[in-house]
Amino acid sequence: MGLRKSVKKLCLVLAFILGITTTIFAQSSLQFGVKAGLNFSNLSGGPHELSARTGLFAGFDLNYSADSWPVDIETGIYYSQKGAEGRYKEAIIKGDYEGNAGTFKLDYLEIPVLAKYGFGTESAFRPYLLAGPYLDINLNSEVKASKNIAYIEDISAEIKKTGFGAIIGAGGDFEISNRNFNIQARYGLGLSAVYEDRSDEGEKHRVFTIVAGFVF
Repeated sequence: MGLRKSVKKLCLVLAFILGITTTIFAQSSLQFGVKAGLNFSNLSGGPHELSARTGLFAGFDLNYSADSWPVDIETGIYYSQKGAEGRYKEAIIKGDYEGNAGTFKLDYLEIPVLAKYGFGTESAFRPYLLAGPYLDINLNSEVKASKNIAYIEDISAEIKKTGFGAIIGAGGDFEISNRNFNIQARYGLGLSAVYEDRSDEGEKHRVFTIVAGFVF
């Protein structure tokens, strides 16, 4: 009898879990899309005054929504050009070139996980707020200098291979000709130092991104 009761309880539990799972997925949806836009990036916390670098932001995203959840979840994988313009920490002397002014070209693979809280409206435009963490993986690091003779210095050995931070922003979904589009404005706050020889202190990414996309 004890075995029968245990089996019966197990079947009831499994049926309950299956019912909950089926209900969630029946009321949920996954949407795949693409995004492209511009980064206006800088480095804060260093010893020099730097100006913004304009770069590309583009990639693929995945949006998960469920009627039982108050927020949607958006993630993806993006090519993100970050860095800054200004003066390198040491003068570069290479052949006929000598100087330290140039562009810090720091390019990453960025993977965010963002919660999106929407405001229900009857109009075709649905606004929302978004926030969440991100991980970035360094792909390329160089200083592109120009003074009489253009010169590029590879600084990959000085840049951390991975980093992390937080993103806050706002956006909206809308429909044109039965196609779902979206626009977003994001601010990325780097929480890890950019350089290998810094830990708690040192330059960190600050990135303002304007991006647009559509879902399939």
